[in-house]
Amino acid sequence: MSITASQLKEIRQAFAYLKPATVTLDGNRAMTVKQAIFTLAPTLERMKKRGFDTQELVEKLHEKGIEVKAQTLTKYLTEARRLKESGKAKRQDTPPPASTTAKAPAIAPSPAQNNDRPRPLWGPHLPPDHPQNHR
Repeated sequence: MSITASQLKEIRQAFAYLKPATVTLDGNRAMTVKQAIFTLAPTLERMKKRGFDTQELVEKLHEKGIEVKAQTLTKYLTEARRLKESGKAKRQDTPPPASTTAKAPAIAPSPAQNNDRPRPLWGPHLPPDHPQNHR
């Protein structure tokens, strides 16, 4: 089967507008209770901080059609929290990507190599009699 450049352009345009089912909440796709709790986890955690206890959260979820036991809710919220924290830790622990060109260390030449007076590490490097130094 041969594919033409115009077919690839069409496919690329069509794919650009597709949304993954697992990321969005659009439509009426069925979710498991666990997926629903993971999606609602930030909101449920804020509710807990505002004073709701687990049983109250279970009742509120029940009112909205999500049947979950208190023990299961606690387990899912803990899993969601760990998943979120491990994602943060991975991002923080990951070093920046190595560049393809090695950079020389930024070390100022010594005064002996410079044959000049040492310069401060801050501010403009202007001669002492320069008008900007006398503001």
